[in-house]
Amino acid sequence: MRDAGWRFPRRALRQAVLACLLLLSLCPASAMAAKQVFILNSYHPDYKWSADIMHGLEATLHQHDPEVLIHVEHMDTKRNLDPEYLASLPKFMELKYAFLRPDLVITVDESAFFFILKHGARIFPDTPVVFCGVNTNPLPPLPRNMTGVREYADLNTNVKLMRRLQPQMRKLMVIADKTATGDAAVAELRKVVPPDLPMQVLEDTPLPELMEQVKVIGPETGLLFLLYFQDRDGRVHGATEAISAISQASPVPVYGVWNFLMGHGLFGGYLTNGYEQGRIAGNMAGRILGGARPVDLPVTYDDAIQLEVDMRQMERFGITPDRLPPETKFLHPKRGTEHEILILHSYHTGFKWTDDIEAGIRESLGADAANVEMHVEYMDTKRHPEPEFTYLNYILMREKYRSAKFSAVLTSDDNAFNFARQYRQTLFNNAPIIFCGVNYLTDQQSLSAQGITGVLESYDIVSTVQAASRLLPRAKKLFVINDATPTGHGNHNRFEEVRHLLPTSLEIELLENISMTRLLERLPTLPPDSFILLMSFNQDRDGNTFSYEESCEKIVSASPVPVFSFWDFYLGAGSVGGMVTSGRHQGLAAGNLLRNVLRGQKAGNLPIITISPNAFIFDAKAMKSHGMDFGLLPSDATLINDDSDAYRHTRALWTITALILIIALLLCILVVFYRYQQRKRRALERSVRLDPLTGASTRSAFESEMPQTIRTAIEKNERFMFCYVDVDKLKQVNDTYGHLHGDTYLKEIVSIIRACVRASDEIYRIGGDEFVLIFPGCGPDEVQRVWNKVLILIDTTNNSGRIPYIMGVTHGCTVFNPQEPQDLATLLKKADQSMYTRKNIHAS
Repeated sequence: MRDAGWRFPRRALRQAVLACLLLLSLCPASAMAAKQVFILNSYHPDYKWSADIMHGLEATLHQHDPEVLIHVEHMDTKRNLDPEYLASLPKFMELKYAFLRPDLVITVDESAFFFILKHGARIFPDTPVVFCGVNTNPLPPLPRNMTGVREYADLNTNVKLMRRLQPQMRKLMVIADKTATGDAAVAELRKVVPPDLPMQVLEDTPLPELMEQVKVIGPETGLLFLLYFQDRDGRVHGATEAISAISQASPVPVYGVWNFLMGHGLFGGYLTNGYEQGRIAGNMAGRILGGARPVDLPVTYDDAIQLEVDMRQMERFGITPDRLPPETKFLHPKRGTEHEILILHSYHTGFKWTDDIEAGIRESLGADAANVEMHVEYMDTKRHPEPEFTYLNYILMREKYRSAKFSAVLTSDDNAFNFARQYRQTLFNNAPIIFCGVNYLTDQQSLSAQGITGVLESYDIVSTVQAASRLLPRAKKLFVINDATPTGHGNHNRFEEVRHLLPTSLEIELLENISMTRLLERLPTLPPDSFILLMSFNQDRDGNTFSYEESCEKIVSASPVPVFSFWDFYLGAGSVGGMVTSGRHQGLAAGNLLRNVLRGQKAGNLPIITISPNAFIFDAKAMKSHGMDFGLLPSDATLINDDSDAYRHTRALWTITALILIIALLLCILVVFYRYQQRKRRALERSVRLDPLTGASTRSAFESEMPQTIRTAIEKNERFMFCYVDVDKLKQVNDTYGHLHGDTYLKEIVSIIRACVRASDEIYRIGGDEFVLIFPGCGPDEVQRVWNKVLILIDTTNNSGRIPYIMGVTHGCTVFNPQEPQDLATLLKKADQSMYTRKNIHAS
């Protein structure tokens, strides 16, 4: 059968076309007309000169058109001048941007300028081009679609300034490299240096050799630093590395022509400004995007040259302000305080955790605060977690602290710490970093080499869950609520580390990275024999953000079962509480580290504090709402929101009654056994002298009893083990936490040892942190089993979080053989050598 075909009705076709046109007319104008700009940067993103230009370009372009789309490509020609790499760029760009048709191309500095001049017509045909940062003089012939801003380095005026400040100057030494910009700058300099001033150019000389040559110059030589990134051996140096080293070696001021080197050893000069280059080029670009033709916009110069001088270098070389022209801009004036520090908070002011950290820092600084100028910044990442907002923080601080030289940067919580590490060089000139409020580190061992120390959040999940289980003896299930923020990831990792220590009777379910809507739907269905551990929930899966108080109040309102937590900022928002960590304690510990850094210690030499004080704190109002028994609280618990004193009065009354009964009973016992106790005490004092702190026998008992112990072993032909024990890092604990903690440390160690040995074994304390143990009738194998038990109990105590330091002992043992008897001095020496051998092996 023949196919008759099918025609689209003309009327329907006209209606479809009209509908499409109508839809297009309804589209937002910005979506249809968004301009696209391609920026080709000669260098790398972290190079401050081009970064300043980029900043000026972006700010100005967005002033002209807030919706403009900017694409950036970095050629990296400061660090990579390999001919093969440079030859590969045209094909790479052609392939990568085959489908990009920008409305405008902007080039930054020489390499990008010449690249687009040569290849731009093929990669971006018929596209207007604006260049900036170009030193080449004269410019090559420009196509009609290209205009821009020439970089102007006022070399002539800089040479005159050098002669003015160094009247003895008879020679000019110039430091430069062989990059395109370096060659252009040297060529321009040769044109303006007067004939009576001989010029020596040290081009791409290795840095060590440069420093040696600079060291020996005198006041008759002026030193001008242009650019130095790569030497003739191919070694690449950071933007400020060379100027810092050369300035330190130089006996005369080092002058320059670019302001991005200020603050790193440059004395100063008439300096050109990258931001201003970007601003002028951005205005030209904005006009072209608005309809102007490049051929109608003449090439211009950046004339924003400013005489800038570093007052620290002025003081170093004895140059007074009256010798400088009136237009001089003085940087880094001497301040009334000795140190300048930055406190960088992840969150916002008014947030209790953050405010408590800052209060702790200021309290810890004490009298040292008089010598500190303190800057405080709030990144507000709890309410604005977007990466774009973090970048805006970077832009703000880059401009705000351009001339600051911090003695230390102190960060609170993960976001600020990660930010400070990422931008440490560009923003903070590699200042020491002290962190606090960080709850998980994956590279802790490497931080000291980077000049970083701080305080980890030592919140106690296990004690909080155990306390909840005591208060809710019928509980069978634990629901853990957590988010996917950096804090949430740290919480998750910490929870998994201690999961095996939680009560085995509890079934655990994680409610992580869930939307708030779904969470609030789920909570009312939780079984009555369960409870919740709220770790962190500031951002749900849908990207909605909540304050700590808001999220806690929502969860508590929807939940029929109690909500426990280990953060103090959840208290008062409905949480029952738990073993709570405090922002103030974090701040106190971080402030103490900061004080040590300000007094001259290196941050990398200060150990990271992994345990900070926590305390049991519970909300009485929340407990009452769930009918909890206050008698099941830990004995050292603190109550808040207790609106009735009945419980405290009753508890006090029972305590007083019990004390009266105990005192009466004791009096009766004392009366009946008074004489017996006196005789027994005298006998004990004569025969046994105990260490009052630890309960171990004293050194005098050791010296008087050991000869008899040796004689008895020989008579009975019975061996014994003689062990020398050293308590690890007792002095460090005394110095850091005080002697009360040191005493507790000793008592804990003796208590653990006593729990593992037999009643017939003897423990002697022969020094401050030294003990001797005697094991009658034992050999090495039996004693090793005892020490294995001791080490397990010490690890268990360390992991419990009861004490703010890590306990440990080192022992060394020798066997007493009655067939080959040895005196006490020999036994002590052998056991002591064994102990130190073990300690050295452990240290290595």
